[in-house]
Amino acid sequence: MSLNICEKRKSVLDAKGHCLVIGGPGSGKTTLALMKATRRIADGLPPGQCVLFLSFSRAAVARIEEAATGLVSPDQQSLLSIQTFHSFFWEILQGYGYLLGSPRPLSIILAHDDKAMRNGIERESPAWEAWETSRLKLFHEQGRICFDLFAPMAAELMTKAKTVRDRVAKRYPLILVDEAQDTGNEQWECIRLLAERSQVICLADPEQMIYDFLPGVGPARIDQIRSAILPLVVDFGTENNRSPGTEIAEFARDILLSKTRGLAYKGVSLIRFQSSVNKRDKAIRGSIGILAKRIKAETGSPAKAIALVASYGSGVGIISSALQRESSIRHQVLFDEAFTLLASRIAAFLLEPKDREKHAENVTTLLELVGEAFRAKGTLAALEKWRKCVLYANRCRAGNTPTFKIVAAASALIAAAETRRYTGNSTRDWLSVKQDLQQVGNECFTDAALSLNYFDAFARGKRLRSSLSEIWMRQGSYVGAREILDSALAQEQLFLAGEEQRGIHVMNMHKCKGKQFDGVVLYRQQYHSPFVWHAEPAPHARSRRLLHMAITRASAHVLILSEASSTCPIINGHTL
Repeated sequence: MSLNICEKRKSVLDAKGHCLVIGGPGSGKTTLALMKATRRIADGLPPGQCVLFLSFSRAAVARIEEAATGLVSPDQQSLLSIQTFHSFFWEILQGYGYLLGSPRPLSIILAHDDKAMRNGIERESPAWEAWETSRLKLFHEQGRICFDLFAPMAAELMTKAKTVRDRVAKRYPLILVDEAQDTGNEQWECIRLLAERSQVICLADPEQMIYDFLPGVGPARIDQIRSAILPLVVDFGTENNRSPGTEIAEFARDILLSKTRGLAYKGVSLIRFQSSVNKRDKAIRGSIGILAKRIKAETGSPAKAIALVASYGSGVGIISSALQRESSIRHQVLFDEAFTLLASRIAAFLLEPKDREKHAENVTTLLELVGEAFRAKGTLAALEKWRKCVLYANRCRAGNTPTFKIVAAASALIAAAETRRYTGNSTRDWLSVKQDLQQVGNECFTDAALSLNYFDAFARGKRLRSSLSEIWMRQGSYVGAREILDSALAQEQLFLAGEEQRGIHVMNMHKCKGKQFDGVVLYRQQYHSPFVWHAEPAPHARSRRLLHMAITRASAHVLILSEASSTCPIINGHTL
């Protein structure tokens, strides 16, 4: 992105104190922050120091890293640390968590295991307070920590240990905070404390605040930043460098402000589809080609990255299923991961070598694994399946194997694993296990197999199979497959950048924040992907903010794919 160095931007580049940069999508906040970082690095940093750039998601980190390749010279890149809040806090807790009374070393409870351990409950559940007590006990007694505790424990550590706080600030004399409006109380407290010794540059867009349903996240944050660190404030307003030559930003803003202008928008179009499954799926598949043609016609270049975005996970599932019908269209899926990742652990277990003498023990383990997967769903029906799996597993362990169908299915799966000769082709062997799960004749294992389609459509499946191939080359078997899976997921959730933003991606609206695509298909369907959140009263402020954010992910064209038999109060009246 070329950026005009106006007086506002120059004031930030020249500033010695804290800054708050406010601007909409594509206004150049990230580019300006990277220019600030390069200037600070060029001015000279003592050994051991670097500039820290914090953001929320791996996808956002990937976007910042991509932008940095064109702005930060290779010799400077080692002095720019681009991290998620999670990876930054984990770095601190690994070194100093023992000061809070935890055993050493610390270990992470992966997000899907966390969800299973809390029976799938969320913050609004009456049982959440008991879970908070339990997870603190895990931290203090076992040194195991959930992701949700990273920020609170880091904030407690920095509040109580000034020496630690000063060491962190000394290492990072300049801290750039992306999406500052979405920082929670503990995240902001850490930044506020570091601002006592480090220069802090906050980047914020109040109209992109879509996580205000989370504790501590709200519209007051920007005012708190102003009052707490007294920054130089620079506001870029509605400047737009992401989608120049289009009216995508204007359309998004009109959606946000509930304005209709009676004219079409350049770079925005609408297609309606009939609700029958065949016609719906045909429209979903066809939308990719239509969008690609419009982008090529309008820009002269082929689209490199396209996103299909739904409101809910069920809409994501519909889109992904449609793309896999007939001749499958390759795509990556971002989704609610807990059940799928726990199901992948089931498949990894079945790939591991099986000793026939340990048949009953392996059946017990398999029942426990499938039970944990359903436990993470948190619904009454899923929790009942978990309880039954635990009960049957305990009976198996006691030598009293029950005759229920799921136990027989588990026994059949273990027997197949005992006799199968794997090929060493991890893709083929993984598919064999998935087919066993599909064909064993029990709905619990069938559900697990179906969820693996999401895993396989996502790049994590490719990464796991690559790791499986490596251990096969070393050992001639898939021994330790579960440990390899867990290690890869832990590294990914903390440190790896998001997937390359090329090709076709499917996700819900919250998942698309921080990303950028040439074109976006916004899928609207009354029950599985409504643009208006359930029971939200007019004027639908929260829904409008979310749709505004999703629209602005596109740089060239937005295609709204809308069900013909229902209407939407947000887009009604717009000429598209």
